[in-house]
Amino acid sequence: MKQVYHIADAVLCSLGSDSRSVFDAVAAGKSGIREKTFENGLRYPVAALSEAQNNSLAAIYGPAYSRFEQMCLFVAERALEESSVDVASEDCLFILSSTKGNVAQIGQEASADIVPLHHSAKKIGQYFQNPNPVTVVSVACISGVAAQVMAKRLLESGHYKYAVIIGCDELSPFILSGFHSFQALSSEACRPFDANRKGLNLGEAAVCMILGNEALLASGKGLLKGGAISNDANHLSGPSKTGEELGTAIRQALEEGGKTAEQIGFVSAHGTATNYNDEMEAKAIHHAGISAPVNSLKPYFGHTLGASGLLESLISLMAMQSGTLLPTLHFEASNVSVPISIIREQSQQEIHNFVKTAAGFGGCNAAVLWSKI
Repeated sequence: MKQVYHIADAVLCSLGSDSRSVFDAVAAGKSGIREKTFENGLRYPVAALSEAQNNSLAAIYGPAYSRFEQMCLFVAERALEESSVDVASEDCLFILSSTKGNVAQIGQEASADIVPLHHSAKKIGQYFQNPNPVTVVSVACISGVAAQVMAKRLLESGHYKYAVIIGCDELSPFILSGFHSFQALSSEACRPFDANRKGLNLGEAAVCMILGNEALLASGKGLLKGGAISNDANHLSGPSKTGEELGTAIRQALEEGGKTAEQIGFVSAHGTATNYNDEMEAKAIHHAGISAPVNSLKPYFGHTLGASGLLESLISLMAMQSGTLLPTLHFEASNVSVPISIIREQSQQEIHNFVKTAAGFGGCNAAVLWSKI
């Protein structure tokens, strides 16, 4: 079976406009989460792009592209600059991962035409003159992990040689109002897995990760060895009470990658800091038989929705490459019902494999296994 290599990447988020800057900020314990008042009057801590970042996007791409599309194009162009991938080739597939896309355009003239994700996907494909239809993955908050699983399957099948995965979601009053109505937002910095966790902090980001099955183009950051998706069918907005279904996805990812639970160096958890998610996820990791250290990266740059699975996978890849166990900011003491080893302080050790998990509305779950080359 063909190997799936990491080739190149790029990031745009509250902590920076390139992958190295963002990783260095995370490694330094910095957070991009700040208080923000939205047009609908709601005020919450969020991780938003800076005014300078927004102005730069507008100057580069102009009014022909929405802010969401500008973010997507920015990271895709920069990731492609790192690689020698021919985007005009039929061997190259674009995949767009997003939960809401152009939802910020709702209420504007002709929004019915521009809000659907297929509209932005088509524009992105045309911008890069790629001959293939852009594949859209929109599976709630597992989208970024699910997109990696899809890319892996297609690359292994030989249908394509390269997959350019773009994950993006922007902050908007619409999205904030939705999570506010669920009482899922915290009025302070989020504390994943902590006894005093009160909810999540939203963020916005765009991430591009290029994968391929040609070793000559590999960056050296890692191999995507396994991936699986499951659904617990528990509730539209509430996860499984047992964690068994996410645990199944983790076990299937390990089996596909030929690794045991004992070989995992750390788990990059979804870790939203909501009561139900963190409890379920702790049970899932326990069900999968993993005793490795666990972190959540959301206190650094918020929950970036359709970008989160890619952003957190990328930061974890860089952590594996540098032998760094990144801590979960603001964590003090756990109150989940099963034993779980949350990383409190940064440390260095040899890491050969990690698992990235995700869970989302509708009961969806996903996990990927990344390994060192």
